[in-house]
Amino acid sequence: MGNLMRRRGGLGRRRSALVAGLAATLLVVTACGSDDSSAGGGGSGSSGGSDSDTSALDSITDEQAQEMANLAFGTTDIALDSLDPVVQEALKRSAIELTQEQKDKAFECWQATTCDVGDGDITLGIADGFGGNLWRKVAKMEIILQAMTYPEIGKIIFTDANADLPTFLSNVRSLSSQGATAIVSYNDFGAAALPAFQAAQAAGAKVSTYVGPTPDAPPDSLSNQVTGDVCAMGEEMGKVATEDLGLTGELAILNGTPGNPQGAAWNKCLIDTLPDGTSIGQSVDTDWTLAGAFDAGSALVSSGTDYGAIFYDYADPIPQVVEAYRKGGKQVPAIITWTSNNGMAKVWEEDLGTPQEWPLYHTSALTWESRASLTAVMDQLLNGTEVEPVIIVPRPFVKAEKGYYLPDRPDDYPGPSALVPDDVMTQMLSEG
Repeated sequence: MGNLMRRRGGLGRRRSALVAGLAATLLVVTACGSDDSSAGGGGSGSSGGSDSDTSALDSITDEQAQEMANLAFGTTDIALDSLDPVVQEALKRSAIELTQEQKDKAFECWQATTCDVGDGDITLGIADGFGGNLWRKVAKMEIILQAMTYPEIGKIIFTDANADLPTFLSNVRSLSSQGATAIVSYNDFGAAALPAFQAAQAAGAKVSTYVGPTPDAPPDSLSNQVTGDVCAMGEEMGKVATEDLGLTGELAILNGTPGNPQGAAWNKCLIDTLPDGTSIGQSVDTDWTLAGAFDAGSALVSSGTDYGAIFYDYADPIPQVVEAYRKGGKQVPAIITWTSNNGMAKVWEEDLGTPQEWPLYHTSALTWESRASLTAVMDQLLNGTEVEPVIIVPRPFVKAEKGYYLPDRPDDYPGPSALVPDDVMTQMLSEG
């Protein structure tokens, strides 16, 4: 993945002007999906890129696509041409300009479980393992906007398993029985979901998952996964702490559910990166909940050790960690975390310019990766394109800068890396 620690490049609210002008591993963001607190342009059903109609896609320049990449990654340092071809196309499609009519249709679909978007023959199924928080709702809108750049897609069906495996398996089978040949999923259930995916593909569908990996999934179960390099992310977390921040001594890790394989992977790679004189003094499980994060932060405070940094793979509960340190009367250490969150930005900015100021590094929200999953299956369905079974997407860590917090957005807003036009996002947020 190269060096993941990148400059933010002053992106901030540039999404609004840009879109107007152009128009975070399986269990980590199970974190993004399973907690009750956690948390995107697009095109139209009548224009887009495919063998049948390439005018809209061809009108987008590489420079415009690069601008979308800058927003998606939260940095100006990821070159478009360094990315997998599927990701390049996905980002280019995200720049297709929306009319107001198209935005209205996208919002209508987002509110519904089933909607017609055109006359295309392809039915798209969105199978979410847990769709009840803002992160998942934003990822759903990303998929819908991406789908509307394909005139071949005529219908979209959305299912939400509410974190229940039997329901998820039933939902995937239902999508297949309703004729969905493109299925995109956030898979909260790992290998346990593969039999349903396999049955859907045996019936003629292409299935792709995004963000959370399903290790060693055979191609007859998943045609494609869009995810990050978990080990490389752990390594870069260690490099941020020791090389960028110059920390030595004891550091701390927060994990999600006890023994989860993702945590074990990035923890090991982080620890292997640490130089002599720097070590992990404590690792605490949080179950990826707000209460669990507060308890974990309290445990770090009560240990009596002044840890130089806290590593975590989930941004949303960071405010609870900060609260635990504040209540304990201790200085908040540097925090290096996967994903992004407006509530985290708020508590960080509250301490800026005070003796309590603390360093913060984070990745983008990752919601846009759902677009690449759809593009992967559509490339296969429409053109017979061979795509990589696992597409590794860079997830650079960026240093938080003033202006990261957006007061007009709720705490669970995933941040400006979501490639959803501001007016559409405002409409979504008004729904509660």
